[in-house]
Amino acid sequence: EEIVQTGLAELIEGTSENRKYLALHATAKVGTIMKVRNEMNNQMVMVRVIGQIPSTGDNDKILIKLSKAAYNRLGAIDKRFRVEVSYMP
Repeated sequence: EEIVQTGLAELIEGTSENRKYLALHATAKVGTIMKVRNEMNNQMVMVRVIGQIPSTGDNDKILIKLSKAAYNRLGAIDKRFRVEVSYMP
């Protein structure tokens, strides 16, 4: 059963050297491959979950954090932007 979520995405700081499409997600297991779609321009990217988002106050509204490569691939311009995420648990 595919899970589809919408929410805010944000850049993972310090990933500008990395060319891989990686993500931190609130609930998905490490290793999960997910499709992320930028709701502003319909650009899509497939990312691999490498960890969970730390549950700090800054992150309470964030659905997913993306590596710089994935962020660029989605054509994001804002620090936080709306995305649709879909994956198989």
